[in-house]
Amino acid sequence: MKAVTKFKANCLLYKEWIKRWRTLPVHAWIEAAALYKAGDYEKAATFYRKGLESHPRHPARINALLDLSHCLFRTRKFEESERFLRQATIVAPKERESYVRLARLQLWLGCAVEAAWTIRQCLQSVPADPELVTLFVTATVESGGVDHLVQEAKDLLADLHCDAEASPRLEVAKARFLMLAGDHGLARDDLAALAAKDRGPFEAVIAFAQVLLEEGKIAYSRHHLHRSLQVSPEHPRVLRMLASTYLEGGAFFEPEYAVQLATRACQATGWRGIHEMHILARAYAISGDKISALLIASKAKDAGQRLLGTYPEVRRLEKLIEDLSSGTQA
Repeated sequence: MKAVTKFKANCLLYKEWIKRWRTLPVHAWIEAAALYKAGDYEKAATFYRKGLESHPRHPARINALLDLSHCLFRTRKFEESERFLRQATIVAPKERESYVRLARLQLWLGCAVEAAWTIRQCLQSVPADPELVTLFVTATVESGGVDHLVQEAKDLLADLHCDAEASPRLEVAKARFLMLAGDHGLARDDLAALAAKDRGPFEAVIAFAQVLLEEGKIAYSRHHLHRSLQVSPEHPRVLRMLASTYLEGGAFFEPEYAVQLATRACQATGWRGIHEMHILARAYAISGDKISALLIASKAKDAGQRLLGTYPEVRRLEKLIEDLSSGTQA
């Protein structure tokens, strides 16, 4: 019975494949798709690679590249994932999904200026829409407000007209952008309202937690960060922000636990996230392990030198390295 069911499923799959791509199926990609669906990303990646090697000009190769990059992302092979996404933008320069995924990966790794450039490249051949503008504005904010990006973000926001209810993530990006520009009144209220919704945007919860953290409202910030962890348990930004709440003096002070959280954050970026390594270095320094702190801080500085643009906290990082090198308490 199982054999008959599988045969019928394969026949249907082959029929749909031929109808869509007007070619015979690539067996390696059929196998890869089944493994992908089952969550076996390591094996799926192997079959996607085989198919790309044997059918480098197949019309379905863009889909294979996107799926392969996701498999590599899930197995924390970020450099390879990024490489295949870049290849996808070359193979199909008008395929917006390739740029969106590449920008999201770059934001995950803390490469905000790179993400902005990726969306800028996309907008040269794809019309602006709420998702693309949201990504560009988010990247602008997370870059620390690079002047030319700020102006471009203003222009994109001015030219885009859409219903706020239909694009809540864009509203989050707008609120963050206004706060970057110094408007902490209505923008903060908007962000708080978006974060308070039961099914509000994930980005709103993280962004408002950051605002609360900067205001010194540690308990409230931690509440929202725990909400975020329930949605994305390995999100590096959430983990590093949560780690930082345990580095504040008083009742919340637990530097050893901060080390654990910050280590998880670094692992979630494949040890490429400069923000995460900076927090881990601080956590090690405060907990008394200055050798580990200096090692990680130096690694963070090296990562910062490879960034397109400047790491916003570069002066604090350099000061930490200076203090650790001279033997003073960081």
